[in-house]
Amino acid sequence: MKKPLLKLTAKTVKAAGHSPKMLLLLLFMMCLTALAHAQAIRGKVFDAQTGEPLVGATVTLKHADQVMYASARLDGSFGFKNLKDGQYELSSKYIGYEASAVKTISLTGKTTTTANLVLKTLSTQMNEVTISAHGNAESDGAVRTLEKAAPNVMNVLSANTIQLLPDVTVANTLQRVSGVTIQRSPSGEGRYAIIRGMAQRYNNTLVNGIKIPSPDDAFRFVPMDVFPSEMLERLEVIKTLTPSMEGDAIGGTMNLVMKSAPDHLVISANLSGGMSNLFSGSRPFVAFNGSPNRQSPAMVNGLNYAATYADFNNKALTSDKNLNAPFNSTAGLTIGDRFLNNKLGVIVSGSYQNIYRGSDSKELTPNAQPSATPLPNSPQFSDAYDRTYSIQTQRLGLHNKIDYKINDKNKLSLYNLYIHQNEYTSRYTSDTLGLGLNSTNLSKQITFENRSQLIQQNIYNSTLHGDHVITNNLRFNWDGVYSSASRHMPDRTDFQYDANKSLNASGAVTNEVDNNTQLTHHWENNRDRDLSAYGNFIYNPTIGGQVIEITVGGLYRNKNRNSDYITYSLTGGKSLLYNNNFNSIPFSFENAGMGIGANNSDLNDNYTLTENDNAEYGQLKFNLLKKLEVLGGVRIENTNLSYETQSALTVTERSANISYTDVLPSVNLKYELTPNQNLRAAYYAALSRPGFGENAPYTRDGEYYTEIGNPHLQHSTADNLDLRYELFPGGADQLLIGTFYKKIHNPIEYFVVRGAGPSAQFVKPQNTDGDATNYGAELQATKFFGTIGFSVNYTYTHSRITTQKLLYYSDPTAGLQQNFVDQTRPLQGQADHVGNASLLYKSSKLGLDMQLAFVYTGDRLAQVSPYANLDFYQHAYDQLDFSFEKRINKHFSFFGKINNITNAASKIYLKYPHTSLDAKQQEFIGNQDIAAQTLVQSDYYKTSFLGGFRYKL
Repeated sequence: MKKPLLKLTAKTVKAAGHSPKMLLLLLFMMCLTALAHAQAIRGKVFDAQTGEPLVGATVTLKHADQVMYASARLDGSFGFKNLKDGQYELSSKYIGYEASAVKTISLTGKTTTTANLVLKTLSTQMNEVTISAHGNAESDGAVRTLEKAAPNVMNVLSANTIQLLPDVTVANTLQRVSGVTIQRSPSGEGRYAIIRGMAQRYNNTLVNGIKIPSPDDAFRFVPMDVFPSEMLERLEVIKTLTPSMEGDAIGGTMNLVMKSAPDHLVISANLSGGMSNLFSGSRPFVAFNGSPNRQSPAMVNGLNYAATYADFNNKALTSDKNLNAPFNSTAGLTIGDRFLNNKLGVIVSGSYQNIYRGSDSKELTPNAQPSATPLPNSPQFSDAYDRTYSIQTQRLGLHNKIDYKINDKNKLSLYNLYIHQNEYTSRYTSDTLGLGLNSTNLSKQITFENRSQLIQQNIYNSTLHGDHVITNNLRFNWDGVYSSASRHMPDRTDFQYDANKSLNASGAVTNEVDNNTQLTHHWENNRDRDLSAYGNFIYNPTIGGQVIEITVGGLYRNKNRNSDYITYSLTGGKSLLYNNNFNSIPFSFENAGMGIGANNSDLNDNYTLTENDNAEYGQLKFNLLKKLEVLGGVRIENTNLSYETQSALTVTERSANISYTDVLPSVNLKYELTPNQNLRAAYYAALSRPGFGENAPYTRDGEYYTEIGNPHLQHSTADNLDLRYELFPGGADQLLIGTFYKKIHNPIEYFVVRGAGPSAQFVKPQNTDGDATNYGAELQATKFFGTIGFSVNYTYTHSRITTQKLLYYSDPTAGLQQNFVDQTRPLQGQADHVGNASLLYKSSKLGLDMQLAFVYTGDRLAQVSPYANLDFYQHAYDQLDFSFEKRINKHFSFFGKINNITNAASKIYLKYPHTSLDAKQQEFIGNQDIAAQTLVQSDYYKTSFLGGFRYKL
């Protein structure tokens, strides 16, 4: 055994009288000595065809009778350290690939040897069908290849990435994509996606490339929180359109690609549980039983039926099911395989989630109109709401896909998807400012409201797809689609009363009289059904020695939609000590005698609608100088919509027919700078159709104002430009730098309009007089260094639109005046700065994956006000999450997800000095940390935890 060149002990250091600097120098010399005498073999494992690193490949090193193993890390690298002199045999293998050739390496002289290994794809020929490993389709490397080869600009998340993320729904997963922010529900869960600052109305949702209807009661966009994320094979956010794609995606298209049948038996299952630390003994989760009244009295007996109090059930408001720490649970199961000599592929997948979440919210509510003093449009606040939300969400997702290869020229597949979601929301509100505190501490008057609401949403899609080879250079594919979506709100119950409480000296309630009791029962039902047919011919002639692609095709869609909306309003007199004793309150109908029974319903809200859409397109794809790929063409979209309300025949615009045609050209250019670098440029025209409820002339009571529809509303169109540089070094690594510009014509915004009297004001969707612009830049970078990886993206967005707003001001001679003024502002939902950053650790050797994920959304316009300079903005929101998965053995692993570690809060403010608040209001809403702003709402969600086990065969 060789002696060390240097032996350092505390005794020798002290004896030599070394200073701390000298000690550091000696330690540095020791490190250099150790490195100089280390022997190692390092290298990377690559795909022979694509040059991409093969993450997780097994590397074997043999020396005499000793065998050592290593796994290729995220950049494909491996390493063996502290080796002796001698000869070694190095090889590698990976599922779906041939084993690499054995390399012989001789070590001597205390050096580090680099040896890379190259693996070729293992293709199994079965009736001329190449079957590759299914696991590769869900990897980060696979989606990088997809992004690089795509003809248009897109960002893709793989199933492997989605599995590790701290998110359990597609909505929350979307916030990790470059340029995407999410609009949250009262529980803090993501619900709608905003792409590149374009609100949800401007975006499109596909499942396996097929458009699905929305369960929303008024709009076309789909709530993304209904989809469990574990059902996806990948998530695509497509940012430029081709002529073959549906044209209603000014912001972008979200394509949910579901799991396909594998090439071998696959069984995976997961089970998890957890909780939110929002709920405790002092702040319980308030549960309730759903109302047994699934249909309103009018639905059962007809609109002319005069309802009575006996027709209602208040069971939803009298529940005492308070839970201290409700248990969240999720479960999933996927089974897939191929049969009949690999001609038949089948996969079945299911997911169930039962999640308890909520929020503590404080909100200052502005008056119906601002004051003219001391400054024009000075905000005044009438109420201070202290609200607690308890929300239980039950999600069930089922899907299956069957594909069958009839012969070499004909294939069929059938896909079915079913999504069901129940969302139980219990909202308790105390209005501590509306009636205020009396001057003595022996009495107190507060308005209370209890709301119990159940929303049930369903989406079903069935798609039969065919692929056919007609000749050597002509193919035809088609889809026949049945889709439906529904949303039901059965008997939402609101009970409101003014509590006049007498208190003793210690603050205990000695007497309580409930004044001004109000009770409403509300039903909403929305159903949407699509019958669609798609067809595409793909012709590949050879011209001038080059194979080009000519595609023509189209679609036809018949949509039937119906919606009903009805509210019953009751009032009651005084009762002693409320205590959920509804029978002691003498309720009567305040709206009796309306001619349609005892209900408060504008029959314009109840409508049926038919829309027939057809589209035709032609596109050409070819290469110039071998480096430049060109895909361009034109699409023609035809829309024919008709609606009919249940209003009397004498009502103006009770029915209408709306038709329009759009010609949408587009071109996508991709220039291959090197085999792993692209430069892209694109132009496309797109449209955005109004929401169904916006076209119908409905009248509904909103939170602060009455909303009315607009049968004359026009659809929006836009011209879109994109430019992007792409670098794909291999594996999961990438660098994307891009910019975009959008000009939106006839954008739809909400305006305040006057009614018959000066005090009658409504909010109505209308087209702006001018265009809106939106431009920005995107950066995305992912890089792995062995087991450590970094992923960051940043998006800058700048949009502007000019709309009319009301301004109240004081004139020295004429007194209070009001006028309409033009105000330029961002588009609703647009944040100037959006970013994500993730620190990842992935070790195949340890079987451990970890991710620390940070998401940042800058200030953004949350709600447009009808009054000038009084729009509501959301403060910058940042959230920190952590997730991990640890392999226990070959088939089992343990995983955990922690969301909102830092208890980030959503805060809403006005760009107005907070000096407008009095002392009570400032004390209620909390710290006003910026003098030029007024904090008007804060929502806290706390941290949630989830942990469980996963099985993979």
